[in-house]
Amino acid sequence: MSESEAPSKHHTILSILIALAATTGALVSWHASKVGGAASGEDAKAIAAALDEAAAESNIASDIFINMTNTIHFQIHRDNSRAAQEELNNAAVREAGRKNTSAGFRWIYERFLESALANARLPYLNFDFLKTEGGRRTFDRERYYQARRSELEMEKALDPAPFIERSAAKRREANLLVSLNALFAAAIFCFTAALKIEQRGKLVWTAVGALMYLAGAGLALARVLA
Repeated sequence: MSESEAPSKHHTILSILIALAATTGALVSWHASKVGGAASGEDAKAIAAALDEAAAESNIASDIFINMTNTIHFQIHRDNSRAAQEELNNAAVREAGRKNTSAGFRWIYERFLESALANARLPYLNFDFLKTEGGRRTFDRERYYQARRSELEMEKALDPAPFIERSAAKRREANLLVSLNALFAAAIFCFTAALKIEQRGKLVWTAVGALMYLAGAGLALARVLA
């Protein structure tokens, strides 16, 4: 190989390396853009999950209020039924009722009517979550909340935290990929400098540029494959 052919071949290799570094940088930027778009998608999912969570909390609170109200009505129904039954079992009341039916049993009738009205308000009462406190049936709101919350979480994602975490991870990855363009730009600078300087420094600039390019490409490949 003649002395004139060696620089020409070196220039050709440097031109190829410059084009390769520029192309790799463009591909890395494109992939970083895709990762950034995925991060925005996770943000949208986080917002949707947060809205679903707020709606679920509101619905659960409403359900708890309805159940607690109906539990009170249920307890009234039970108390009234027992009181009315005790009155009916009272011999004096039965005797008074036989003497004056309209007056003697009016109070008992009103108690039964109140009991029936209270019982009519119970279609939304979930008896699975009733508990006994002090001899009375009450609604276990904490157990109901946990059960409804678990049920809704199984049906649909309600916690935005995982989406926010994934979004942050993707943004860090996108930022890293974009920052790798600095290595590719430095490699192109070294390759371009090698084209312009004397033969003695060409190999040094070429080697430095090649190391920078390999480092950037290696990091980018590792992130893409990960």
